[in-house]
Amino acid sequence: MERVTIPTLTLTCAMPNNTSKQCSRDPKPACVPIYEALLKLGRSLGDDVKVCPCQTIVPLYRNHVFAQIKPTTRTRIDFGLALKDRKTPNRLIDTGGFVKKDRVTRRIEITSTKDIDDEVKRWLTLAYEMDA
Repeated sequence: MERVTIPTLTLTCAMPNNTSKQCSRDPKPACVPIYEALLKLGRSLGDDVKVCPCQTIVPLYRNHVFAQIKPTTRTRIDFGLALKDRKTPNRLIDTGGFVKKDRVTRRIEITSTKDIDDEVKRWLTLAYEMDA
């Protein structure tokens, strides 16, 4: 079995043939389904999407990072988006990134797979298209 690790979140419990005992040793097992859903959504945007896990985040990029998955608490992932200075609804939290010249300028707090709705998909698609 392949062991997949993302920042502070070991995903061995998401792999086939693992027992719940193995899952309980992982530091943030509640985030695993969220991570997998966001990763699947990001990869579904095109064959040119690349994923490069780092120590604290998992960026999704084409030419540049357009989104990032960041386990923030035991039950929440912050899904960052590179949206420049675009006006967004309150659900998308301003990271201050545009002023600091960071790529990721907005984030959405995701606490369950139900939070990954059409609005999240629409903003992710826009971030992806802005990096064309």
